[in-house]
Amino acid sequence: MKKHRDKIIITLLVQAVFYTLVWMVHDYTALLLSAGIGIIALAILIISWLSDRMEYGNMPSWYYPVLWISILVPLLISIVFWLLKGGQMDWMEPIF
Repeated sequence: MKKHRDKIIITLLVQAVFYTLVWMVHDYTALLLSAGIGIIALAILIISWLSDRMEYGNMPSWYYPVLWISILVPLLISIVFWLLKGGQMDWMEPIF
């Protein structure tokens, strides 16, 4: 696990920078990306965990931490920007 720590930290930082930039540019797209990628990563995590329990799949030690990062980073960045904007997203305002 220790030798993969750098890969896990880099994955965390890259995802945090990516989601932060997308949230700064367009909050509707960021919300859709954050929710979509987070839900897909959660589904992959559940299916991987269940299949690994039924038959040992010899997953690398970095696999599950990267999936958890892929779930938690978009969620946390979304919460931070939701709180910073006070819950008032640009796409929630009336057009006319």
